[in-house]
Amino acid sequence: MKDLQATSPSTKNVKGYVLRRSPRAMVKIPVVIKGVDKHGFEFEEDTETYIVSKFGARIFSIHELDEDARLQLKVPPTDQWSDFRVVWIGRQEEDAIGHIGIEFIQTTNFFGVIFPGEDWA
Repeated sequence: MKDLQATSPSTKNVKGYVLRRSPRAMVKIPVVIKGVDKHGFEFEEDTETYIVSKFGARIFSIHELDEDARLQLKVPPTDQWSDFRVVWIGRQEEDAIGHIGIEFIQTTNFFGVIFPGEDWA
């Protein structure tokens, strides 16, 4: 198929659209993130999700982060932290400055969102 080009093992382009490896849900969930910013300063920040999936989320941060940075996230009021890495950083020209895409190191149903036909095992 000529219009279908693999861009990574988990995404494909079809006429300018990206087919994702799992469904997305636009949902705001209060979260806390912590880690070390690109300047070497430790931080802990209250923020929220914009989009969640089985594999990660899109969140907002006031801190400057590098792609592939390792951070932690929890959903209050629990004290359970989950490790994730930064896979995308929004740019001003995308009108997404401060937005970051995160991918969980270990996939679980961390946010408690159920997608039709999804098996979290």
